[in-house]
Amino acid sequence: MTEPVTLAEIKADLRLDLGPSADDGTLTRNITAARRMVELKTGRVIVGDAADVAGDDLEAAKQAISMIVGAWYANPEGISADGRGEMPLGVGWIINSLKRWDDGCDA
Repeated sequence: MTEPVTLAEIKADLRLDLGPSADDGTLTRNITAARRMVELKTGRVIVGDAADVAGDDLEAAKQAISMIVGAWYANPEGISADGRGEMPLGVGWIINSLKRWDDGCDA
C-alpha cells in the first residue's frame, strides 16, 4: 500500500536532509499512523481499493497528515491542543472539512 505522503515529502516539509537517516523508520510509521488518524476522524478512506478521497480533498488530507507527522516529530512526548487528543492546531479544521456527514437522506 502506497501512502499519500512520501517520506521525501515529509522530510522536505520538516526541512530535513533528504538522504537516509536514523529517523526514517519513525517518520515512515508516523506517516501511516497519521493517515489512519485522518481516516478514522473523517470516516473516509484515503488509500486502498475503497479509497474515496481524491482531488482537493486528497490534497487537504495530505496537508493534515503532514501537519500531524510534523507535530509528532517535534513533540514525540505528545501534544494536546484541545484536551481531547493529540492533534496540532489547524488539523481539526481540515478534518472537519473532509468528514462524511450523514444528512439523513437516502441517495
